[in-house]
Amino acid sequence: MHDYFTITGNSCRIPFADLCRRDARYQSYFTKKEYQGSQCIHPQGTKINHFGIVVSGILKAVDNTLDGTEMCHAYFEPKDIFPEFLYFSGERYYTYSLYAEKKSTVIWVPVYVMEEMLSKDQQLMYALLLYISQRGLKNQLYLHCLNYQTIRERVAYWIVGMNNLAPNEAVHMPCSQAVLANMLHVSRASLNQELKLMEKEGFFKIVKKEMREVDMGRLNELL
Repeated sequence: MHDYFTITGNSCRIPFADLCRRDARYQSYFTKKEYQGSQCIHPQGTKINHFGIVVSGILKAVDNTLDGTEMCHAYFEPKDIFPEFLYFSGERYYTYSLYAEKKSTVIWVPVYVMEEMLSKDQQLMYALLLYISQRGLKNQLYLHCLNYQTIRERVAYWIVGMNNLAPNEAVHMPCSQAVLANMLHVSRASLNQELKLMEKEGFFKIVKKEMREVDMGRLNELL
């Protein structure tokens, strides 16, 4: 059984994305755009001039191998921001291609505006640090799930890990099973079958993309 880190505290109750969007002083600089599924938003090598905040839908960061196979590195869901890891590590160009996985809406904030907002608002800066920490822990979660061989174990590890990241919140599923299957490195058909079986056995109930009545004790026993 692996250990998890938990981020708690009153200051993280308001997500970074919400704090950004509700600051009336800067809203005139924000631009909202919609994208269709499979639309390329930024090809690899595009200069980073804006930060994006996902309002709805889901985006993905991809590379293509020499034989043309698509490799997905990350997904960006509602209230996620990007490309924070690239920009704050000193990178000024996209090292991946950014696509809309499905119909999505994004708010774009110029880089210089975001930098000013962060320099003038300590709460916003702290919320950003919490967001980046949580995203890093999520990335570790998906990487560590590969240590488990069966789909059931990977599902259990994911649920327990997501619960530990946000203990007082429901475990939210991604917008589609295909996305979760890619995150867990399993086939969509196999994941769908296992989720139905685990729900039937009483591990959890899936209601409108939320996992409810989760039996954490039984899930932990699988790990």
